[in-house]
Amino acid sequence: MESGEKELRKAFEDVTTSNVKAVLDFSQGTRELVRTLEQRMNRLEEERKQDKALIESLRLQIANMQTIIYGGGT
Repeated sequence: MESGEKELRKAFEDVTTSNVKAVLDFSQGTRELVRTLEQRMNRLEEERKQDKALIESLRLQIANMQTIIYGGGT
């Protein structure tokens, strides 16, 4: 091989290696981001369920209070 070919081959290998590393870093970063978002979504869904249960409990309490208040008539 000529020295120019060796230099070109080395440059090509360096660029290819750099590109592969960049793709792996991007993939890993994306994977971590998706996992974080999944955890946040799960937590928010759980909080939403708890909030819905609390609202339903408060509605029931209000209905009971209204029954007591208006049950006596006028």
